[in-house]
Amino acid sequence: MRIALDTLDDDTLLCIFSALTVPDLLNLRQTCRRFLVFSRQQIVWQNIGSSQILQRGIPFSQKPLSSFSVCDLEERVRRAYRLGTAWQAPSIIFRPSSFEASRGGPIQDIYFIPGYGRKWLITISQSIWSMITLWDRRTLKQVASWSPKKGIFSGIAVNTSEDSEAALAVSLHRSDSVVVEILAITSTTADPSLHFECIARVDTTRPPIAMRGSLLALADDATETVIWNWKTQEYAVMQSPVDAGLWRNQCTQVIFAYKTILVVRTRSVHAFTEPKLAPHPNTYVHHPYAMSTFGWVDSIFVSIPSSSSEDPDGMKRHPLSILVRTKDDNPWSFTFKIQLWTLSPMMDSDDTTSDRPHYNFPPSMTTELVTPRRGALRCTHMVLGPYGTAVWVQPGDFSVSGLVSDALLQHMPVPRSHETLAAAAFPGLLNAKGEPQIKSSWKNYGENWTCLDYDEERGCVALGSTIGVVTILDI
Repeated sequence: MRIALDTLDDDTLLCIFSALTVPDLLNLRQTCRRFLVFSRQQIVWQNIGSSQILQRGIPFSQKPLSSFSVCDLEERVRRAYRLGTAWQAPSIIFRPSSFEASRGGPIQDIYFIPGYGRKWLITISQSIWSMITLWDRRTLKQVASWSPKKGIFSGIAVNTSEDSEAALAVSLHRSDSVVVEILAITSTTADPSLHFECIARVDTTRPPIAMRGSLLALADDATETVIWNWKTQEYAVMQSPVDAGLWRNQCTQVIFAYKTILVVRTRSVHAFTEPKLAPHPNTYVHHPYAMSTFGWVDSIFVSIPSSSSEDPDGMKRHPLSILVRTKDDNPWSFTFKIQLWTLSPMMDSDDTTSDRPHYNFPPSMTTELVTPRRGALRCTHMVLGPYGTAVWVQPGDFSVSGLVSDALLQHMPVPRSHETLAAAAFPGLLNAKGEPQIKSSWKNYGENWTCLDYDEERGCVALGSTIGVVTILDI
């Protein structure tokens, strides 16, 4: 006896729909009205999102699946499925778009905004005074701008918490003052257009480095890092030891890990137990329980692994990943190395005690990628996502022209080389081959890139250039 699929009860149909792939579900919903209506239920996309996205380790939001509307959840799951398929293919193809963000001047920094539906991008540029410009990443149109008169920016930190009212923190220099301002992106009933609004400020010369919710990390160029709660006005001071061998050890990242704060500088990584914040005057100084140095490097980036909404405490059970681009003291070398290091958690750590180490130092190198390219590079920044995908800029190869005199160059052809953006997948759920794989590269035929940012969840790269043009690459 044959049973037609559209005659099954809802419970049985739900089990079948939950086992389908996203493309199969989209095809099935076109066969009849009942399947179309049934496939638009919240529970259908929650089940598919859990089994085909979260459990497969495909980049996705950390919010619970039940927190999204059914339309938003379907759109996010479909996009994530396409993204996972692209990363697991032998190679990926970028879909480019570009726009002019600064008239003739370079783009100094570029950032995706994690909150506000992940739909915005900001650029930092400077003519006479510094300016922040907010762009709609879908239409590539300007939404708002902020340029305090007679002000220069010396640092900026974007809030990594999607639900925070604060979007970013800016260090603002004027002739008579230096302050850090906390900015929100707001609108009002009287003025529905978006604009930047200062909601808090602190007088300090330390530039902002990282921001998570109400916590802001500020650091100097030598040894001191301050964690400040801009809502409660409480803070803690963390002091790294002075090492004469680590000159120009500028702070580049501050990571809020599990009961630990990592202070990442250009030459070292220091680990502090999570400090207790206190109001002014707070004279207690915290010192690191461990540190590591990677020698002479171009860039360091630390990534916290993703923990699903079903495993909110998963951060403590997973290692941290450290991506390092090494420098070579040998001027005849034609390669540089991309190294992935692992910082493992202490599994026997007492979770009820906050003032003891929670990570094993030193980190261990797990994989290395050798890139046969050397040359000048203005944008040395790398970004490693929580799911193990990374992007960085590789320099154009000027090794030949750099070793030949100008007189000889006039009589011999020298191949022109362009810098490229590399997109790679490191070993993990998105790359099961056990070795890092460069999945794609994109050549830059224009002016040099100056900055980049990468939104792993959206599969989107943004690059700023010396001529003020922003290039968006979507996977």
